[in-house]
Amino acid sequence: MNGLSGPNEGAPPGDDAVVLESDALERAMLSTFDGLVSSAQSAERIVSASMALRAAQIDKLRVWSEAMVAAEGPAAAGSEPHGWTPAVRGRRELVFELACALRIPESTADRLFDESRQLVNVLTETHAALREGEISYRHAQVMVEQTATLPDEAAADYERELLPFAKTLTVAKFVRVARKKREVLHPESITDRRQKGLEERRVWLDPLPDGMTFLGAHLSAEIGVAAHGRLTEIARAQDAPGDDRTLAQKRADALGDLLLDGDTCAAEGDAAGAAGGSGAGSGSGSGSPAGTGHGIRPKVLVTVPMLTLLGKSEQPATLEGYGPIDPHVARQLAADAPSFTRVLTDPVTSAILDFDRTKYAVPADLRLVLRVRDEVCRAPGCNSPAVNCDVDHSVDFAQGGTTCAGNLSHLCRAHHNLKHHTRVRLRNPGDGRIEWTTRAGRTYVTYPANTIGAPPGSAQAGAPPGDWPPPGDWPPPGDWPKTDGTIGPSPF
Repeated sequence: MNGLSGPNEGAPPGDDAVVLESDALERAMLSTFDGLVSSAQSAERIVSASMALRAAQIDKLRVWSEAMVAAEGPAAAGSEPHGWTPAVRGRRELVFELACALRIPESTADRLFDESRQLVNVLTETHAALREGEISYRHAQVMVEQTATLPDEAAADYERELLPFAKTLTVAKFVRVARKKREVLHPESITDRRQKGLEERRVWLDPLPDGMTFLGAHLSAEIGVAAHGRLTEIARAQDAPGDDRTLAQKRADALGDLLLDGDTCAAEGDAAGAAGGSGAGSGSGSGSPAGTGHGIRPKVLVTVPMLTLLGKSEQPATLEGYGPIDPHVARQLAADAPSFTRVLTDPVTSAILDFDRTKYAVPADLRLVLRVRDEVCRAPGCNSPAVNCDVDHSVDFAQGGTTCAGNLSHLCRAHHNLKHHTRVRLRNPGDGRIEWTTRAGRTYVTYPANTIGAPPGSAQAGAPPGDWPPPGDWPPPGDWPKTDGTIGPSPF
C-alpha cells in the first residue's frame, strides 16, 4: 500500500465503510448542532434589534406627547393646584398610557421613557450596537444606569471606552468593569454621589410562590455589609446537635427574629426545636415546621374562610399584601390574635357582605370589607396595598355619589391624584369592576380580588335561592367562634 495505511487496516472487509459512515453521521449531527446554536444567536440578535426599535418608538411617543402639551399653551393662572402643571399632567398621562398598553407597572414605563431618551439621544453608539444585535438590552441598561448622572460629554467618553467590553462580556462581568471605569471618569466625588444615593434607601416586599416572600433592602454599603456580617455571626453561633438548618436558613431565621423581637430568642427557639423537630431553632419560625413563632403579632388582615377556621376545610386563607397562605398558619394567627374581625364569606362564591351608607365618611366596617375586596389599588398594574390607599368615591359625593361599596374603590395617592388632575377617567359600573379611560381613548378594566355579594339568605351566584349557606356547615344564627375557641354572638 506504498507505506500508507487505510482507516481501518487489518480489519475484515466492509469495516472501512462502517467507520466512514459513522464519521459522516457525527459530522452531520455536529453541523446540525452548530446550526441550532447559530439560530439561537440569530434569535437573540432579533430580540436586541426589537428592543432598539422599541426604544426609538417610545422616545418618539415622548417627543410627540411633549409637543401636544406645548401646543395647548400655558395654563391659566390658578389652574395648577398642587403643582399639576401641564408638563406634569402630560407626563403622568403619558406614563399611564404606556403602562396600560404594555401591561407593565407605571414605574417600569417611567423608566422606559428615561432609558429610551438616553439611548436615542445620548448613547447613540450603544443604541446602534443594540440595533445590530451586538449587545443585549440588559447591556444597554447597564450603560444607561452608569451614565444617568454623568454630564453628556463625560457620558460620550465613557460610552466609547466601555462599549467594546459590552460586546464581549456577560452582563455580570460588564457591570463590574463599568463600575470601576465610572469611578475614574465621574466628575463628582464618591462622597457627593453617596449622599444622593442615600436619598433612595428603601425596603420592599416581593411575594413569592409557596407561602414565601422576598424582603429586600436598599442600604448604604457599610450598613448592608455589616448587617449581613452580623447575621452570619448569629447563624454560626446557633450550631446545636440535631439542628440541620443550613447557614443560609439560619441567617434568614435570625433576620426574622431580630426584626420581630429585637433579639434571636435562642432559648425559645431551641425549645421549639425540641418540640417540633430538628428543623426548628428560630423564634420567628420562618423555616421551622414547629409553626408560627412568638414574634408574629397580627397587625395585618388575614381573611379566613369560615369552614377553614372551623377546621372543616383546607381552603387557603388570604394574607393581605401577599395572597394565599397555609390554612394551618391562618388558624394559628387567628387563635393568637389579640382581637379578631370576622368577614363572612360564601364558601361557594367567596362573596363578602355588602353595606349601604348615606354619609360621606366611610365607616370602619365598610372600609374593612372594601379592603378585603380590593386588596390593592384598583388602577391597572398598581400593587400598592389597600391599607395604604385612599377610599375614593367614584362619583363624587357632592355630585350625588353614595358611600356604598358600588361607588367606592381603593386608589393609592398617586392614582387618586391622577383621577382628579388629569384627563384619565374612571368609571365604576357598581359590580366590582373599575373602567379606566386614557387620554388616547383606550379603556382598561380592573377586577376586585374578591367578590362582594348579598348577605345570607339571598340568592347567590352558583347557589339556588334559600340554599346559602349550605345547611349544616355553619354555626346556628347568633353562634360564632371567638378567638379563644368559645362561641359568641355573630358580628353581623
